[in-house]
Amino acid sequence: DESSLSRRHIFQRALFAVPALAINPQQSIAGNFTPGGTLVDREIGILVGNSEASASRDINNGNVLFSQDNYFKFGVAASWIEPGTTDFPKTMPFVLSQQRYDTLKKYKARVDAGVQAVVDLESVIKAGNYRSITDGDDPKYALRPLGLLANGFLASENTGTTNELLLARWFINEAYLRLGDMRKASSEADAMSAYDAGKKSINSYFSMMNRVITSKVGDKFEYFKTT
Repeated sequence: DESSLSRRHIFQRALFAVPALAINPQQSIAGNFTPGGTLVDREIGILVGNSEASASRDINNGNVLFSQDNYFKFGVAASWIEPGTTDFPKTMPFVLSQQRYDTLKKYKARVDAGVQAVVDLESVIKAGNYRSITDGDDPKYALRPLGLLANGFLASENTGTTNELLLARWFINEAYLRLGDMRKASSEADAMSAYDAGKKSINSYFSMMNRVITSKVGDKFEYFKTT
């Protein structure tokens, strides 16, 4: 009838008025939507916020160790955190010291050994053997324990998944990606550049963890020496 035709006409006009961006998932992710699906009115991208972030990150965050991280939620990279600084992030989640103590006791030795395995890669690169470097899935780097440590330090049943935990995961993911970047590098200089960025990722992660390691919790992590 006439009323149904009128309604159909209105619907068709509304449909054609929808921007192409909203019906094209790939454009949405690259333009206004974060990988987590949040609509934002600012620029997003894997290098936005930190030009030293890995360019090998998939725009959908599909090739990282922890899919839900800072980029997943906010659609941008994070700034590096200088060792020992406390200005970013502004605050840290409250987690009981007993939980932090138990978590550190469980994972510190594995994390220390994993980070030492990353440290050892400098000599591998300088010897020209960077193509032999294994990627971040190799358990010797202990990147998953880094994530479990962050879970115990930055989240609880009361807080759920915090923004600070997502930030820590972003740093872990950057270290993960940089291991692959080292192996795929086209030159020793490129491999060393990826290595240096990986060090900054781990130092940033340690800066966060050390902020919540009090004398009651245990010993703080030692930072990489950076150039």
